[in-house]
Amino acid sequence: MVSSSPKEMNPTLYKLIEIVFGAVLVGIAGMVIGGQLGIDSLGQAQYARMWARDYSVFFAALCGIESAMSAIRGKDDITNHLVSGSGAGLALSFLRQGFKLRPAHALSSFAVFAVIQATIYKVKETIKSRNAQDALYTEARAMLSMLGLEEYEKNFKKGRLTDPTLPLLTDRELREVNIPPGPRLLILDHIKRYPKMVNRK
Repeated sequence: MVSSSPKEMNPTLYKLIEIVFGAVLVGIAGMVIGGQLGIDSLGQAQYARMWARDYSVFFAALCGIESAMSAIRGKDDITNHLVSGSGAGLALSFLRQGFKLRPAHALSSFAVFAVIQATIYKVKETIKSRNAQDALYTEARAMLSMLGLEEYEKNFKKGRLTDPTLPLLTDRELREVNIPPGPRLLILDHIKRYPKMVNRK
């Protein structure tokens, strides 16, 4: 039987499993914190249930709204995360305070969780972008490492000397990205000696 990886699994099912496991972990955390506060075992159980309940509702609302926004708009962007964060924040506030929820508290939850979700989205996108850029310099990085010239990786990135450009490099291009004569000679000699290594598909 072939097991499904998280990426192959149905996204909705994956998020449901994520919520369940998260609720269990947060419930345990609530119990531990209750113990640290000197609360008796009954109180710890109540803490665990409360934390697990709050987590479950918050993330169910977050994932549900985010999925709905993606389906309606046909894309995943910062707007979806702003809306899902604000909606989940309101759901959490209402869960904790019910109809006694004050407008000021509702607005603060709305704004805080919207900002948090937007920030998380931007951080993820930044990391994803950096990883994508790094993938363009795999062969260049390996070559520089082999030659003991790792310090010049930033020069390659500054000049956008990506892997496909390696077989095309001349002294002029390396000089333009401020690589000294000695390292330039080593790099060009390496490319000449191992053309297949720097031109692998």
